[in-house]
Amino acid sequence: MEEGPGDETGRRLGGASRRTVALLAALASLPMLVAAVVLVWRPWAPTLDMAMTELRVRDVGGPHTPLIGLPGRIGSFPDQGNHPGPLSFYLVAPFYRLAGSSAWGMELGSVVVNTVAVAGTVAIGARLAGRRGAIALAAVCAVAVRGYGLNVLTHPWNPYFPVLMWLLVLVAAWAVLAGDHAMAVVVAVGASVAAQTHVPYLLNGIAVCALVAAVLAWRWRRGARAAPGRSLLVATGVGAALWLPPIVDQLIRDPGNIRRLVRHFASNPPASEPTIGTADAARVFLRHLDAFGAAGSLVVRQSAFVHRSGLPGGTGWGGALVLVLWLVAVAVAWRRRHRMLLALDAVVAVALMVGVASIARIFGKVWFYLTLWLWASMLLMVVAIVWAAAVELDARRSAGSEAAASPPTARRLVWPAVTAGVVATVLSVSAAFALEVPEPQLSDGLRKVLPATIDAVDAGVGDAVGDAGRYVVFWQDAAYNGSQGYGLLNELDKRGYHVFVQPAWRVPATPQRVIDGPWDAEIHLVTGVYIDEWAQRPGYVEVARYDRRDDAERARFDELRDRVGRRLNEIGRPDLVEGVDRNLFGTSLAAGLPQDVIDDLSEMLLLSVPVAVFIAPPGSTE
Repeated sequence: MEEGPGDETGRRLGGASRRTVALLAALASLPMLVAAVVLVWRPWAPTLDMAMTELRVRDVGGPHTPLIGLPGRIGSFPDQGNHPGPLSFYLVAPFYRLAGSSAWGMELGSVVVNTVAVAGTVAIGARLAGRRGAIALAAVCAVAVRGYGLNVLTHPWNPYFPVLMWLLVLVAAWAVLAGDHAMAVVVAVGASVAAQTHVPYLLNGIAVCALVAAVLAWRWRRGARAAPGRSLLVATGVGAALWLPPIVDQLIRDPGNIRRLVRHFASNPPASEPTIGTADAARVFLRHLDAFGAAGSLVVRQSAFVHRSGLPGGTGWGGALVLVLWLVAVAVAWRRRHRMLLALDAVVAVALMVGVASIARIFGKVWFYLTLWLWASMLLMVVAIVWAAAVELDARRSAGSEAAASPPTARRLVWPAVTAGVVATVLSVSAAFALEVPEPQLSDGLRKVLPATIDAVDAGVGDAVGDAGRYVVFWQDAAYNGSQGYGLLNELDKRGYHVFVQPAWRVPATPQRVIDGPWDAEIHLVTGVYIDEWAQRPGYVEVARYDRRDDAERARFDELRDRVGRRLNEIGRPDLVEGVDRNLFGTSLAAGLPQDVIDDLSEMLLLSVPVAVFIAPPGSTE
């Protein structure tokens, strides 16, 4: 591909002023900034993955600074692997400490990182096409903020953290192919953050980086200018430096996490969870390209992209139509020899091809969070389609008598872009004021039992010996696979208590928090039907209990429980009935359940179950 605007043009922001770029970025980011302020007044006790995240963010800068990412569905418990790297923890840690090591600090860090991604995307738009480019990509960012939703963009969960970063990576790669070689460093940094944080970005990141490196190497070899080579070397060096932590982990541990990842993805999936197959992969892929369906959802629904990623089934006809329109746009760009458009189309083409391959490798349930990255490709496809239509229309007019009287179509598209961006921003800001913390049904229960638990430990209730003692935290959860148990471990650890876990939880709770030597007592968090069982055990002292449901919600929960039990017997799955009381979340994942049963189980999970904390004698979990 031939070069377009050079590095000097890029540095001048294509004629757009820095003030214009800053204003557009601020407007597109405004909903996230409002949400960060709103969340100051929303107390949050992180659970499960977010509790694991806070443990690792708190470790940054100390002797146990994390070298790898969060645990994932990589291998089998208790020896599962982790996502590739720790960069998300490093990025959030400064804001976490600035906020007094509060959970809100993680939300603040997520907002800041996403705001930087938006600002970078808008700035690259200006480097590519001046003020109009900045406006167009600011509108894309505003739509992305609305589509992903503020629950996603303020929540530093690893599948959510890179979504806007990935959009920045694709736009930066477009800039490199268009001749702005300095943006290769942005590609290297953004792709590293995304790939280390959530493994579905790994294959995509490698492919986009390879495309950028190949283009730079080819231009360096064929031209006399040093800019492509210099950018390639700097980007390679920066990328290598960012991958040092997981490399160090591989060198000092046996087996290291890189080896676990290679073994997992090089092996065939288990027969119990085969890959989803070509037909289902195609439907999932096309559903994410359906700009028409997404546009309707964006108006009426916060987090429309998340909602549509989680839809079961679907034909994918809307996505197929968008794909056809994009192929027509590629043909227009090729026919008109439009280098900027061809550069964008090349990036989108690579992202789409690798996306299909990535989706085809999904095994088991197609969780909505596994494919959120594909919406960025859809947004850029829409940009390419609209731009190609404008180019073709202008080319046809220039050949006729309307040329002198008609302004370029691209100039007239500025106002629709502004309108789309403003509408998306207004909708997002209005949604910010109703924003809740992640998983409030779990956070609320944990926050309610925490003060009484701390008081009991300090007062030496049961076998507790005060704040200087050593305690094993254990959980038996009837609903959420120990989500609140991880949260209790995190909250006590944050307050300086000497709390540990048994070796089975060494990966999620981190190896340094595995008990080594004797301990004084145990702190057990139990939920649902297990509470009464624990209350009958000798030496166990209940110190806290909470049920967030009111009478009507408890009645509704019991109604759903009875209905699910009947339906499971009707469909020949009586083996799952006990799991409704003892492993609600696991039961909801059973293969082959009809949609009405899944819906009832999901409602039961939202209603939640009671939670209690017991002080237990040492050795109770051995």
